[in-house]
Amino acid sequence: MTVPAVRTAYEDPATRWAWRRAASFRLGVVLLSLASFVAWLYAVVLTPVWTLWIWMPVLFVLIHIALQALVLVLTVNRLRRVLKVYPWQSCPGAASIAKNGTTRFTLADPEAPDRRITLKWGDWLGSGVTFWVREVKAGGVGEIWFAGDPRFLGVVAAPGPRRLLSVAQKEAVDDRTAARRRGVSPEARERARAAGARVG
Repeated sequence: MTVPAVRTAYEDPATRWAWRRAASFRLGVVLLSLASFVAWLYAVVLTPVWTLWIWMPVLFVLIHIALQALVLVLTVNRLRRVLKVYPWQSCPGAASIAKNGTTRFTLADPEAPDRRITLKWGDWLGSGVTFWVREVKAGGVGEIWFAGDPRFLGVVAAPGPRRLLSVAQKEAVDDRTAARRRGVSPEARERARAAGARVG
């Protein structure tokens, strides 16, 4: 499947539909996690007091899931902001799995194509049992679409686009780290800033 010939990814109707689908799904996960608290409270009220030791750990798991869902909803606007600045580009063979189970995307530096830059998704616990982990392990992801600048941040998608995923270098989104200053032209820096990245 070829990438759409548009100035920015968001100009493509299929991309806008994929973004709306991602936003709806993430909002649905948040609402479902909130409903699970009601179910937990209902279970606690209807069971004997001695079973409370069983239900308390469940509460902590539900809180963890709700916080993760909230983070996903908060990244929806970052997806759209990046898609409104950068076009899609096809990147065959860019996805792989790291030793700790995180998903890794290896992309060319926009200003030095011979140099490779890695964007990671997941944490030290891995990426979980997700589409990207399953499909990359199974060899089902031969090509990804990428919109962004791998030196800062971007959006990864399965061709179509489908399965939008926000990825970023830590220094581009975390105030506790120094923003990237070297090896970036003023034009690339301005585009990254417009997409929501921290730039030096």
